[in-house]
Amino acid sequence: MKKFTKISENRVDLGVKQLTTELIYLTENGVQVGSLLLVNEEKSSSIYSLEVLENHRKKGYGKKLMEKAIKHCKTKGFSSINLNTEFDNVPANKLYQNLGFKIVGNNFGLNNYTLNL
Repeated sequence: MKKFTKISENRVDLGVKQLTTELIYLTENGVQVGSLLLVNEEKSSSIYSLEVLENHRKKGYGKKLMEKAIKHCKTKGFSSINLNTEFDNVPANKLYQNLGFKIVGNNFGLNNYTLNL
């Protein structure tokens, strides 16, 4: 019979964290054409799902949504904003870098960005 030695034990904690979400949206002639979702923690926010309808792209709407999100997060006193985007999404990567976001990592085919406010 083999003897197994226990080397270490991992501790696993389960919990629920209180987060708030906010939707920032843009309309054209009363129709929503773009939006992004902010997920807020105590001192920072993360941007999820920046979307502009395909037939409304290349009008600067993504930039307007991002600028509104940045201003909103500054007003709320957050210290940073985080987001991820695919390596090959050239327009999005260019937009985020032009707005001052810095790449802080690369995971699972995504660039991980942070903007310190």
